[in-house]
Amino acid sequence: METHAHELHKAPGHGWKHYFFEFFMLFLAVFCGFLAENFREELVQHRQEREFMQSMMEDLQTDTSKLTHQIAFGKMVSSNIENLISLLNDEKVKDSTEKLYFLNRMAGRIVRVEFEDRTSSQLKNAGNMRLIRNKRVVDSIRNYWSTMKIEDDIEERLQTSGSKAGDISMKLFYTKYYHYTNRQDPLNSQVTVLPGAKLINNDPALLAEYANRRQSGLFILNNYIVNLQKSNIEAANLLQLIRKEYHFENQ
Repeated sequence: METHAHELHKAPGHGWKHYFFEFFMLFLAVFCGFLAENFREELVQHRQEREFMQSMMEDLQTDTSKLTHQIAFGKMVSSNIENLISLLNDEKVKDSTEKLYFLNRMAGRIVRVEFEDRTSSQLKNAGNMRLIRNKRVVDSIRNYWSTMKIEDDIEERLQTSGSKAGDISMKLFYTKYYHYTNRQDPLNSQVTVLPGAKLINNDPALLAEYANRRQSGLFILNNYIVNLQKSNIEAANLLQLIRKEYHFENQ
């Protein structure tokens, strides 16, 4: 009986080595699970990062196309406003009424870029910017966003200035002298000025005020165009950087 009791005392599972071994195995299992979870999460975040960059590239390609078009369009509008101001300040302005009508309409065209915000809104609003681990890309994205913010501010001023100039133009020009080839489709309609067009008001003071309003708007428009050009450069640089850093060279 004493021999049997002695063997039970030494039975496996009752020594400190056994308890240490069980603790170590439990710790190892938890630690490995922790590493596996971290690794899985890192893979998911890495995949999400690449998806965001792929989406960002598509947005940038759309933006650069819009920017290129609106920069060219803005320069054309700016040129027409300059001609309008020059004509308004001419003493013989009453002899060029039809041309004045044409330039007035061109001066009222809206120059505006609607940026693609599909990706940027997700990065900003959901806190996903932390997924972008490449500092150079992060800095370039923020630089691009800063130019967009400046454009929003300038655009607001441009709309206000255009609205004030438009209020004066309504006191000078009859809409009945404009002929639209297709009123059902304004975007594709051709507009001409009918012969014999006359001004509602020939008051030199009103013409001078209109010229001043257009001059103020021209300054803002040219500033807007310069910033659009900066945005276009930032967008092109960011697109190239993403392609390089994330190995999207063939896209």
